[in-house]
Amino acid sequence: MPATRSFYFYRRVAGNDAVYGACTNQIELSEDRSRLHLRLASTAKFAVTLEWRGLFHLIEALSTGMRFGVACRHETEGPLTLAVEPEGNTMTLSLRVEGSPITVGFDPRQTTELVSHLRTGLRHIEATRPGRLL
Repeated sequence: MPATRSFYFYRRVAGNDAVYGACTNQIELSEDRSRLHLRLASTAKFAVTLEWRGLFHLIEALSTGMRFGVACRHETEGPLTLAVEPEGNTMTLSLRVEGSPITVGFDPRQTTELVSHLRTGLRHIEATRPGRLL
């Protein structure tokens, strides 16, 4: 029997895949609430996991319009870098998995929504960290 998933924290945010157009991206907390899963274009192939530090850097890069390489982990590829880049009025997230690239752009409204969901996820993760301040 497959493991059950609670979907305690599950969010979707629209974006624009550079090749295929409009897409939905998924954000979900791990069951133990210690990591965040990001699925670009809602695909398993382009799903990565972010630890607290990577998630913090992703939020900062998106919030400030900064170019940054965010450390993340892919289920089969292991450690990867999620590229955050401003392109005009858009923020993009790019990833290369198994030799295949994906780039998803977020307009200002979508970026604000994405950052809001990521910050909420970060707060949930911080609540489970040892030595947290109450």
